[in-house]
Amino acid sequence: MKHILIALLALTVPAAAADLRDTSFREANGSRVQQLELTVKATPAQIWAAFTTDEGFTGWGAAVAHVTLANDGMIEASYSPDAKIGDPDDIRNRIVAYVPDRLLVLHNAHVPSKGPFKQAVIDKIRTVIVIDDLGDGRCRITESGVGYGEGADFDSMYEHFRAGNAEVFAALADYLGGKRANWAVDAKTMTDSVGQKP
Repeated sequence: MKHILIALLALTVPAAAADLRDTSFREANGSRVQQLELTVKATPAQIWAAFTTDEGFTGWGAAVAHVTLANDGMIEASYSPDAKIGDPDDIRNRIVAYVPDRLLVLHNAHVPSKGPFKQAVIDKIRTVIVIDDLGDGRCRITESGVGYGEGADFDSMYEHFRAGNAEVFAALADYLGGKRANWAVDAKTMTDSVGQKP
């Protein structure tokens, strides 16, 4: 999940994601938590399906995807419409734990060779996705990247995922509003937003 998504002075949010807020903070121990909150008109079940089914995930998150929902399951995905599941440069996010319609915890298990980050650095991060039903036909989706340390490698990754995740959440908002991603057009934008080199 890509991540599934940094210390920008101002975070520009597309119109489709007008209810997106940056709520990042530091823990008491000094570690940074990169956090975004998106409020959408959707049910928990609709949001859950967007994250945990192949059909849902390809509607906004990646051109090609396969989700194996289980503890230690996997979300394997690629922004390239020409990719196939099992390709060596697919993004792989391990499902650490989940509670249906409420919680999804991910760990990036594989950094593509053309990606901008070191596996040893991204291994320190866990992505926690929480779905809160607000009770009026809307839900709040909170994505927290937990475990950011100090130093240039963490700084670069934090900046990258903050901007990239805002782009991805905009696509999620569009999808939940009825507009599927057009990967023939959107693949380059998404790849650029997360910094994957061509």
